[in-house]
Amino acid sequence: MSDKPRTGSVRLMDAMPRPLLVVFLAFSVAALAAVVVLMLRPVAGGVALQDRRPPPRGDFSHGVGSLAPAPVPSVVPTLSPACSAVSGTRLVAGGDGVLRLRSALKEICGFAAGGVAVEVTEAIAGLDGATLRFGGFDVTGAESTADFTTRTVWLNIKFGLRRTPVVELVPVILHDAWHLARASSEVTAEEELGARRAEVEACRQVIPISKWPRWCEDADDLTRLPREDALRLLVSAGYAR
Repeated sequence: MSDKPRTGSVRLMDAMPRPLLVVFLAFSVAALAAVVVLMLRPVAGGVALQDRRPPPRGDFSHGVGSLAPAPVPSVVPTLSPACSAVSGTRLVAGGDGVLRLRSALKEICGFAAGGVAVEVTEAIAGLDGATLRFGGFDVTGAESTADFTTRTVWLNIKFGLRRTPVVELVPVILHDAWHLARASSEVTAEEELGARRAEVEACRQVIPISKWPRWCEDADDLTRLPREDALRLLVSAGYAR
């Protein structure tokens, strides 16, 4: 009989002592769990998915700290409505700002005929009697907030700059217009999830996925989660259940 050792592959489970195998499997499960957690809660120094839009504060849909209205001329330019669906929307900004807001509303007019998610249709209804303005926020990274007392959607002043594509205004406007449509001063996790659905639908309609800004990606990530998981994250961020 030959003493030559057998050649060929050896299965990992056969080659590894059982105690070590148990440790290996436990480590693999823990590593997988860590990856999932990091997807939802980035490493220290980042901002968790559910915290990237601040929770409501007072009469505002999102707490943005102190709000500094962008300067406007003594006589605000008046433009014809982009379409009948937004004829009741008031635009308060300087000449270039008003043109940018009207261009964004023109994109939104394309949704009025239907063929989009119901949340978008509801958001368009929320623009009736609403005011759109630019403002500076204390909270870094906040895109917009709605003042329920004045029915004003305040947009981060960065959107008034020419270097920011007008189409990026569309999902942001519809997010808080959806809150106004709900006619509630308390933004629950369920309502915030609905606003994110309106937002991501608008993103899909007007911006190529390869050019999505951060808020489009955030809304997409959150709305793709199982509903209860998304609500749990939003509640943990400060939204009412």
